[in-house]
Amino acid sequence: MLLNDIAAYLQANGVGTVGTDIFLGQLPATPDNVAALFEYAGEPPDLHSNVEYPGLQVLVRNKNYAAGRQKIEQIRNVLHGLTETIVNGRRYLLIRARQSPEALPRDENGRAIFVCNFRVIKEVD
Repeated sequence: MLLNDIAAYLQANGVGTVGTDIFLGQLPATPDNVAALFEYAGEPPDLHSNVEYPGLQVLVRNKNYAAGRQKIEQIRNVLHGLTETIVNGRRYLLIRARQSPEALPRDENGRAIFVCNFRVIKEVD
């Protein structure tokens, strides 16, 4: 599954720990400083190959603006340009950021929020 693969890859590259400060498909109320991964509609799959194009959104929340900005940049740098990589037995042909990380309005607790969306090209299981 996309989110499990990306979370494992981020953890292996020192971004954080799945279930502690990296979460899949949810943004829990605590802890304050987290990264959350979400799937969204990408592009239609190829009709004549085993390739699909899911969308990936990474959201970072942090009490400290500079630390949150640094974390989303770290994640973008780890994922952007990833090519021909096997993660959990699945082949990822390309992961590319769709835009620069963006700051969103702070949440109700004053925590900074950043987001970055990615285009993913991967082989279908």
